[in-house]
Amino acid sequence: MIAWVLLLAQSAANPAGMSAGERIFAQNCSVGYCHGIAGAAGRGPRLRGRTFEEGYLLRVTRDGIPRSAMPAWKGRLSDQEILAVVQYIVSLRDAAPGDPAPAPAAEIISTATAQAPTTQIQRGAALFFDSTRDAYCGACHALDGRGIAVGPDLTKLANETPREIVAAVEKRQPERVATAHIKDGDSFPALVVSRESGMVRLLDLTTFPPVLRTLEPAEIESIAPRAEWTHETFLKGIGPGQMADLVSYIRWIAAGDSRPVSAADTGLF
Repeated sequence: MIAWVLLLAQSAANPAGMSAGERIFAQNCSVGYCHGIAGAAGRGPRLRGRTFEEGYLLRVTRDGIPRSAMPAWKGRLSDQEILAVVQYIVSLRDAAPGDPAPAPAAEIISTATAQAPTTQIQRGAALFFDSTRDAYCGACHALDGRGIAVGPDLTKLANETPREIVAAVEKRQPERVATAHIKDGDSFPALVVSRESGMVRLLDLTTFPPVLRTLEPAEIESIAPRAEWTHETFLKGIGPGQMADLVSYIRWIAAGDSRPVSAADTGLF
């Protein structure tokens, strides 16, 4: 444990480690039946705004808690990944206990381009990364160095019209999504993250943010190449005006296009 604490102390000043910890936490720990978005609480206890002894966090993250819903992540995450998660949890001690506020738009888009963003672009950026929403884009997509690169690279939509971007977001079947059939009878839409060290890591897309599931090959019946899965479920509550704001932000990041986007441009009314 002493070696682990020394490693944690060395990693505490590492911004890359903090970013990795936030990404891993979002993929594995932030769902409703665990610790909630940014540790704001789910069925698992709230982590946000609380102080924990770091050795304790390392121990329970690595070894789990017997006879509880807290699993052991040793063997499922590397030592460095566990350290990054603990570093991120430690950073939450100074945060307000309530739901996290979205990052300021000025911070989100500071590296995108030298051109100043419009008010609409700022609204779109704030909405893209608004982790107070039940579903938000940045939990699956990365733009301008923020977010989690689970889904496709949205900058590839740079040359498409606002209407085509909306069609891609709402209706298009993501090419990387498969259907995982588990031998216990479970099946779910998934993205294959890796197949290494005798384990298969899948992102389960039935929940939001997606949950990382680590399975032995013997547990898997099959992984079919396609799944009937689209974004529509996760876009509920986003109106035409907000969709126009999101499109304006994507176009600006992808191509430096700062022209305003209206609901009519997107085909939504």
